[in-house]
Amino acid sequence: MTAPWYGVEPPPLGARLDLATVRQELLRLDDGEYAHVVPSGVSMRPVLLPRASYDELFTAGRALLRLLRWTLLECAPTAAGRVAALGADEEMYPLFMDGPAEEAYATCIARPDVMVSATGPKFVEFNIGSGIGGVVDTSLHSAAWTAAFGGAKRAPFRAVDPLAVRDAFFARTVRDLRVKPAVAVVGTVRDLGGRPTRYFELQAESLRRRGLEAEFFEPEDLVEGLGLPGPLRFPVGLRHFTVLEWRAHGIDFSPMRAALDAGCKLIASQTAYLIANKKVLGWVSEGRPWMSVRDRETVERYLPWTRVVGDRTVSWRGTTRPLPDLLLSAPEEFVLKPAIGMSGQQVLVGRHCPEDRWRRAVAAAVAAEDHIVQEYVEPAPYLMEFTGAASGAGHGGDGDTYEAEIVPVFSPFLFDQQDAGCMVRYLPPDGNGIVSVHGAGALSNVALATR
Repeated sequence: MTAPWYGVEPPPLGARLDLATVRQELLRLDDGEYAHVVPSGVSMRPVLLPRASYDELFTAGRALLRLLRWTLLECAPTAAGRVAALGADEEMYPLFMDGPAEEAYATCIARPDVMVSATGPKFVEFNIGSGIGGVVDTSLHSAAWTAAFGGAKRAPFRAVDPLAVRDAFFARTVRDLRVKPAVAVVGTVRDLGGRPTRYFELQAESLRRRGLEAEFFEPEDLVEGLGLPGPLRFPVGLRHFTVLEWRAHGIDFSPMRAALDAGCKLIASQTAYLIANKKVLGWVSEGRPWMSVRDRETVERYLPWTRVVGDRTVSWRGTTRPLPDLLLSAPEEFVLKPAIGMSGQQVLVGRHCPEDRWRRAVAAAVAAEDHIVQEYVEPAPYLMEFTGAASGAGHGGDGDTYEAEIVPVFSPFLFDQQDAGCMVRYLPPDGNGIVSVHGAGALSNVALATR
């Protein structure tokens, strides 16, 4: 049974164009980050939510993001102290900026991941920093669905373009910093498997439509592109990468360091990735002395029980016991996650994990203190409409659709605390595993609020 949070009315589909046209338009979305993933079926509508449910994703997301930010900043007065408090590898954080911009631009770009239980949304992770995925895909999908339902005036929903919201943020930023309105998009197609793509150019084009000068630079071209050692051609940069991924590519970080030393503000700042460390989520879940009653109520309502794994005693469901014993006695109740990770890599769901593997993973996590554990969120399914290849007879024709239950992961974008649209990912019908586009072939879609 679906959760009441999804709404009880059937989705308003009367304005949708014919199915063959809709399917063809969706298959043309080839400039996004996830376009190379060939789905086993095509979703024939967005995820449609009641306005109150959609808005709750952003209201709760903002409140939790504020708690995460302050929890990290108050743990130590300096960036080096915060890295040490997390027990993190200093080499993972080489690009701190001098001055107030480092903290000011730490949570300006965020994308939590949310599961929906029978009681409502639970925020299982926060991706913070401009290296997050899905922005371009969500922009393309939002435009495609609006067109598929007859345009903005006819569509029974309001679609938000995350690129437009992010562009407006950068326009405000250059004004606040009193610098030239020019933004360098810093990234690499190596993050996309090196395939030919307009992925980065689409982002630069969007910034230019906002009245900002914008160009895309691979890291090796950044110093020359900025005009160094002369005056900065681009005083602000969109930092479209993560250190974790770029270290795996063997990329030299000295061009980015040179840009920062010359005064270029690469946004979001390095501190964003400290706040995104899942240990901070564990600290917030456990509670901090400065939290208000309202803060604690927010945590209780929207965060699953989360703790940093170690040889320690914890309270869970009214009992107090050593954490390792708890995890080994009730693996079906927990999910084990690395403190730093992406795309669901190395995440273990206790109820789906062989006992010996779970035991080894818990022992390693306790020894290293580099993981968190979360209480398992029992997901509420959502009914999605599909067309295309599917298992079983009777599915697959361009003129036919069928409905199947999915388990969606909602990812609302918060740019400068603003609603910037919401990506949704879910496994195709009969899929299994962690919901990850790159890891398990999950489908990408968007959530939209009905009018």
